[in-house]
Amino acid sequence: MEAEERVCYIERLQELRESKVLVYFSYTPLDDSILVPLYKQLKEIGHTKKIDLVLHSYGGAVDTPYKVVMLIREFCEEFAVIVPFVAKSAASMLALGADEVVMGPISELGPIDPLVKHPIYKDVLVPVQAVWHCLDFFQRLIVNSSTPEVATDIAAPMLAKLDPWLIGDYEKTIKASRQYAETLLSRYMLKNSPEKVSIVTHALTEGYFSHGYPIGRREAKELGIKVTEAHGELWDIIWNLYLGYEKIFKENE
Repeated sequence: MEAEERVCYIERLQELRESKVLVYFSYTPLDDSILVPLYKQLKEIGHTKKIDLVLHSYGGAVDTPYKVVMLIREFCEEFAVIVPFVAKSAASMLALGADEVVMGPISELGPIDPLVKHPIYKDVLVPVQAVWHCLDFFQRLIVNSSTPEVATDIAAPMLAKLDPWLIGDYEKTIKASRQYAETLLSRYMLKNSPEKVSIVTHALTEGYFSHGYPIGRREAKELGIKVTEAHGELWDIIWNLYLGYEKIFKENE
């Protein structure tokens, strides 16, 4: 898809949604490097009534989504996230700061489980919940064993490899993700339904065991997320935009 064709799709999307459209499409972790380019684009747009962010991301740093939401909301009165395919983990947290999430039949949100760098393998990113599940596994191994002394002997060498400072940092990241989720939901998406904030936060931060669990539009609605289902021409444009950007990444590979 040529650039001119993508621009036409974006312009039509803006007409249908009566908004200004931004696109963030990436296969690398979401982090603060997005902020300066985003600010430049927002300054070009200027303050406007409504901004839609077309978002494709598998997640990233715990603090970045909050910063992105706060920055975009400096330039608009209404904010929506459009998910063509995947907005997982930290990207799902970003969606919680919107007034609505636009989803199609293949769109996925996911559990809020931010990624952190592995302490030894620096290029490896680890879901913070993985550390908690590791500790939980060893605890159950020892408590439920008929020979806890043997289980302790087995677990001890592996537990010794876990730096307590690192565990504390991971625990802090988990708590931060809950705090950000509650803040975004209570300020924006669920500001008129405060009783749902803790329910949605708990479900997204602790209710799923798989980092990649696919939360489709129906399940997202059942959780309490404000979902707008995209149909007809609206969905066709959103999906064609996704295919256009995906093609760019494949060609660059």
